[in-house]
Amino acid sequence: MSYLSFISRQTLTIAVTAMIVMGGMYATTAVGMPTARSDDARVLTVVSQSVDIDYGNKIAISTVIDAGPSASDIEAVRALFRPHGGATIWSYSYPEFSVEDAGTNQLSITFEISTGPGSYYPPGAEFDVEIEVTDNVGEASAVLFPDPIEYLDPANNWERVQGDGYTVIYYGVPRSEVEDLVATVDQRIPTLEATLGVTDPPEFKAIVFPSIQAATPSFPPVSQTATDQFLFAGFAQPEYRLFVQGQMNSTTFTHELAHLYAHEAVSSSLMGGTPAWLNEGLARFLEAGSSERSNERLKESVRPDELLSLNRMQSIPGQRSDVFIFYPQAGAFVGYLIEEFSQATMADFLSELNKGRPLLSAFELIYDKSLSEAENDWRALFNADALPIPSPTAEAVDLSPDGIPDTPVPLVDYEALASGSTQPASTAVPVSLPTVTPQKPPVLESTSVTEDTTTNWFVAGATIGLSVIIGVWLFTSRRRIPKPTP
Repeated sequence: MSYLSFISRQTLTIAVTAMIVMGGMYATTAVGMPTARSDDARVLTVVSQSVDIDYGNKIAISTVIDAGPSASDIEAVRALFRPHGGATIWSYSYPEFSVEDAGTNQLSITFEISTGPGSYYPPGAEFDVEIEVTDNVGEASAVLFPDPIEYLDPANNWERVQGDGYTVIYYGVPRSEVEDLVATVDQRIPTLEATLGVTDPPEFKAIVFPSIQAATPSFPPVSQTATDQFLFAGFAQPEYRLFVQGQMNSTTFTHELAHLYAHEAVSSSLMGGTPAWLNEGLARFLEAGSSERSNERLKESVRPDELLSLNRMQSIPGQRSDVFIFYPQAGAFVGYLIEEFSQATMADFLSELNKGRPLLSAFELIYDKSLSEAENDWRALFNADALPIPSPTAEAVDLSPDGIPDTPVPLVDYEALASGSTQPASTAVPVSLPTVTPQKPPVLESTSVTEDTTTNWFVAGATIGLSVIIGVWLFTSRRRIPKPTP
């Protein structure tokens, strides 16, 4: 056997082995999504379903499925579920099942969706549920529950009021107050759409509790101190297209809704994330469609030399004093861009970001000046010194893939924080409290896998190439070892 012939065979063997391994990996990934079935697969029918919500812990589901002829041939059952949202994924489990009665062809199935610690889902999340059965010859069939399951605390008497593109789900508040809020917020929807360039948004939900104290147990786990001191008044969760709020006032409501709209405006997988100054500045400005309140806050409480640079506003600051400055400054600067250059210009800027263009490049393309130049123009309005203009080759601050690096989704009472107060914010007087848009991946069970089955050819190629190199090295090393003397 020649050296080249041996290398070719070794390479082929290693490459095939690597492809089999990689193929196995992708096959494992693929099982997380509903399986394609043949045309002659059995037809399943949901006979009945019952749902028992143990709020804060789990959703227990019992269902009876008509499996068609020969239900006794069923060897495996899989329960799949996925919360509604723009980028949610399927999760699954293998529940217990049994044939109801001999000769009925009906399967009784029970399973749970965990919603407790480590498996948080927000109130208002809706789940699609699918049952898949596999028979003794490996044929898979599935049926989708006719109605989604909505996760709400059954102890509360929830009511609903429809707004312009959103539904308010609430309890413990007079309906007239909710209707008044909806009427006010509906008047602001055209401004949100024009500023963010979102003219056909999906339907959103607002889960509104009567107070921050009542809402806090339903917020995502952040810290025990934050929970005990009621530091948060709401959480926007755009991955589920909803937000949870502990106050009934239109300013906070519009702020949260603006986060959902902004997420839809810049939700492309090509986008690496938006800086916090833009994300929060848009929501702050859109609370009333004006920068006036943010400007007044800065002029009253912040010295010109205390203004932050945008480079320090890529994420929410950690210092109380900086947090106090951050929100009104973000609202004032973004408001300046909108009021000075128009709502349409901001919408065009966000559209370029959504196409994957880097932030600095997109800004200069749309605004015909650099972001640093615009920042200094704005600072001059507050008698603040200009900041050095970075070189054209300066790299933009690296953001996390989700846009806000590992921050919770608080609606922080920054005014209370600045004063050192630890008392819960009043729910009697409407106050404007900022939020951070959540960028948290959906919570998965241990058996959950993603729906994305696109082959990663780069990883596969790199693996094969590495395997070839190792094979050649092993062969050449073997040839250099002297044979034993007889």
